[in-house]
Amino acid sequence: MTKLELKKCEKLMYEAIREAELAKKEYDEAEKYLKAENTIKWEVAQRKADQRMGYAEGINQILAVLNFKHKDMRTLSKLI
Repeated sequence: MTKLELKKCEKLMYEAIREAELAKKEYDEAEKYLKAENTIKWEVAQRKADQRMGYAEGINQILAVLNFKHKDMRTLSKLI
């Protein structure tokens, strides 16, 4: 893998980490709506979180297939 490719993979990895962290926050927000019995807002927050998490998981799978190695890949795996 060239240095340019490594940089692009690293950028993707950090993007996936950000998305997974945002998804975790949105899941927490969805739980608050569920406890407040606001099912419409719960559904919206849940779906947004699912989309973000799916995006992060997809990036993780791509990086795994490319055999990308980085110390922060563990962070990504723990978030997912």
